[in-house]
Amino acid sequence: MLKQLFRTLLVLCAVISFTACSSDSNDAPEAQTSLKLELKVIPENIKVKEYKHLTVSFKELNTGFTTTQELKNTNTLQVTLPSGTYHIITEGNILYTDNTGSIEAKVAGVQTGIVITGNEVSKTMNLSLKAGSNTDLILEEVFFTGTKTPQGAMYFGDQYFKITNNTDQTLYADGMLLIQSSFMSNEKQEYSPNIMGTTFSAGAIVRIPGNGTTYPVQPGASIIIAEDAINHKPFNSLSIDLSHANFQIFKEDSDDIDNPAVPKMMNVFEKMVIHTQGYYAYALARMPQGMTNETMLAQNTYTYTYNLTIGGDVYPMDGTAVKIPNEWVIDAVNLSVQDSFQWLVTSPSLDMGWTSVTSFDGDKNRFGKAVRRKVIGQTLEGKNIYKDTNNSTLDFEHGVKPSLFN
Repeated sequence: MLKQLFRTLLVLCAVISFTACSSDSNDAPEAQTSLKLELKVIPENIKVKEYKHLTVSFKELNTGFTTTQELKNTNTLQVTLPSGTYHIITEGNILYTDNTGSIEAKVAGVQTGIVITGNEVSKTMNLSLKAGSNTDLILEEVFFTGTKTPQGAMYFGDQYFKITNNTDQTLYADGMLLIQSSFMSNEKQEYSPNIMGTTFSAGAIVRIPGNGTTYPVQPGASIIIAEDAINHKPFNSLSIDLSHANFQIFKEDSDDIDNPAVPKMMNVFEKMVIHTQGYYAYALARMPQGMTNETMLAQNTYTYTYNLTIGGDVYPMDGTAVKIPNEWVIDAVNLSVQDSFQWLVTSPSLDMGWTSVTSFDGDKNRFGKAVRRKVIGQTLEGKNIYKDTNNSTLDFEHGVKPSLFN
């Protein structure tokens, strides 16, 4: 009896051992891809003398795998990665020449949804000159979602932009452009010409009036640009009073609300319609001194084309936008919705990330929420200091209570 039990145990052990070994031996190794990545600075007329130092970060979008590679004195990277779909960010310093001599500058590049599979693959990534530290006004807060009434109805018109002086000097808002992008962050197309590396394509532009010193903004102070500068509480008790806003967006040729006590923004190009889910980028910019609205439009208006594909059918499309040189832009923020984001609609030199209020399209909980820049400290006078790294993913709190509702 004992011998039979012993034999049975030996057989069971052999089966268990065989099963374990079989399982281990059948585990497929993780697929690996050798990537050759070439980094190119745009525009092409920039003559790079030296790629001083570059950092390339990879994040696989399905598994969360991340790795960072350092490059010195080269713009080509050879790396082996787990096969997948990647979000890639590059930042660093280069030395280039122009007609004034040698210049050291920061560069940045972003690509998302990049498929890296197979044994070997080669990719090219464009880098843009990155804007320097901010010395002008910034977009502190964008309240774009609108609100809901106590009865649950959607209410719009109480949207606003909060623009803040994040420096220690008095600045003037006069002539500042507030720009809405022509392209949407949830709808990527192959636009031609592709000029995003050097310009911001504007779909709507409004401008703060003034003669240059009419509207001072003290250090730490803010101005409010309201969609409708009225007290919204009589129409929606869950809304706010914007009758004391600094400026209002007023569309002259439509049935818009006018508060005579609040200065109107100048309508420069098209009508600015604020999307309640985001989907656009917004920027602040200053035109060269002495340039008029008419001159800017005459010199910078352009037509773009793209192919719209629906159900396998291709439809040639075109549109009109105003190209705002990146060097005019002093601040920018890309907005989107988390599950429908496709691309940045600005050069990474202006904004390397994006922010949102909600995680999915049509979220009914988005109303009454805003994106607000993070506070990183205070001045001796008790004024907030806001984070501004030209990366909206890092700089902004998303889906928070708008400051004017406090």
